[in-house]
Amino acid sequence: MLDGSYRVILVLGGFFVLLGIAFVFWNRREKNKYYNSILLTQRDIKETITHEHERFWLQAWKIGGWISLVVGIVLLIIGVIFWRAAP
Repeated sequence: MLDGSYRVILVLGGFFVLLGIAFVFWNRREKNKYYNSILLTQRDIKETITHEHERFWLQAWKIGGWISLVVGIVLLIIGVIFWRAAP
Protein backbone atom coordinates (compact mmCIF):
# COMPACT_ATOMS: atom_id res chain seq x y z
CA MET A 1 0.00 0.00 0.00
CA LEU A 2 1.24 3.49 -0.72
CA ASP A 3 2.78 5.37 2.13
CA GLY A 4 0.08 7.15 4.12
CA SER A 5 -2.91 5.81 2.18
CA TYR A 6 -3.95 3.90 5.30
CA ARG A 7 -4.89 7.29 6.78
CA VAL A 8 -7.75 7.59 4.30
CA ILE A 9 -9.12 4.23 5.45
CA LEU A 10 -8.79 5.27 9.10
CA VAL A 11 -10.59 8.57 8.45
CA LEU A 12 -13.39 6.83 6.57
CA GLY A 13 -13.70 4.25 9.34
CA GLY A 14 -13.94 6.99 11.96
CA PHE A 15 -16.49 8.85 9.87
CA PHE A 16 -18.70 5.77 9.52
CA VAL A 17 -18.45 5.02 13.24
CA LEU A 18 -19.51 8.58 14.12
CA LEU A 19 -22.28 8.44 11.52
CA GLY A 20 -23.53 5.14 12.95
CA ILE A 21 -23.59 6.50 16.49
CA ALA A 22 -25.45 9.59 15.29
CA PHE A 23 -28.03 7.44 13.48
CA VAL A 24 -28.64 5.26 16.54
CA PHE A 25 -29.20 8.32 18.73
CA TRP A 26 -31.36 9.91 16.01
CA ASN A 27 -33.51 6.76 16.03
CA ARG A 28 -34.06 7.02 19.78
CA ARG A 29 -35.01 10.68 19.47
CA GLU A 30 -37.43 10.08 16.58
CA LYS A 31 -39.01 7.10 18.35
CA ASN A 32 -39.58 9.09 21.55
CA LYS A 33 -40.92 12.06 19.60
CA TYR A 34 -43.29 9.86 17.57
CA TYR A 35 -44.65 7.76 20.43
CA ASN A 36 -45.09 10.78 22.71
CA SER A 37 -46.97 12.82 20.11
CA ILE A 38 -50.52 14.04 20.67
CA LEU A 39 -51.86 12.00 17.76
CA LEU A 40 -51.10 8.75 19.52
CA THR A 41 -53.01 9.52 22.68
CA GLN A 42 -56.09 7.89 21.13
CA ARG A 43 -55.17 4.31 20.37
CA ASP A 44 -57.03 2.22 17.85
CA ILE A 45 -58.16 -1.37 18.37
CA LYS A 46 -55.26 -3.00 16.49
CA GLU A 47 -52.72 -1.08 18.50
CA THR A 48 -54.49 -1.96 21.73
CA ILE A 49 -54.53 -5.66 20.86
CA THR A 50 -50.96 -5.90 19.56
CA HIS A 51 -49.59 -3.27 21.97
CA GLU A 52 -47.61 -1.63 19.17
CA HIS A 53 -47.99 -1.39 15.44
CA GLU A 54 -45.14 -1.74 13.06
CA ARG A 55 -43.31 1.42 12.12
CA PHE A 56 -40.67 0.30 9.67
CA TRP A 57 -39.50 3.84 8.95
CA LEU A 58 -38.60 4.23 12.63
CA GLN A 59 -36.41 1.13 12.43
CA ALA A 60 -34.57 2.43 9.34
CA TRP A 61 -32.40 4.82 11.38
CA LYS A 62 -31.49 2.01 13.78
CA ILE A 63 -30.64 -0.50 11.05
CA GLY A 64 -28.68 2.08 9.06
CA GLY A 65 -26.81 3.08 12.19
CA TRP A 66 -25.78 -0.48 12.99
CA ILE A 67 -24.69 -1.11 9.40
CA SER A 68 -22.65 2.09 9.46
CA LEU A 69 -21.07 1.08 12.77
CA VAL A 70 -20.06 -2.33 11.41
CA VAL A 71 -18.62 -0.84 8.21
CA GLY A 72 -16.73 1.78 10.24
CA ILE A 73 -15.26 -0.75 12.65
CA VAL A 74 -14.17 -3.00 9.77
CA LEU A 75 -12.52 -0.03 8.03
CA LEU A 76 -10.76 0.96 11.25
CA ILE A 77 -9.43 -2.58 11.69
CA ILE A 78 -8.20 -2.70 8.09
CA GLY A 79 -6.61 0.73 8.48
CA VAL A 80 -4.77 -0.33 11.63
CA ILE A 81 -3.54 -3.52 9.93
CA PHE A 82 -2.20 -1.52 6.98
CA TRP A 83 -0.69 1.04 9.33
CA ARG A 84 1.20 -1.66 11.23
CA ALA A 85 2.36 -3.28 7.98
CA ALA A 86 3.59 0.02 6.51
CA PRO A 87 7.40 0.24 6.28
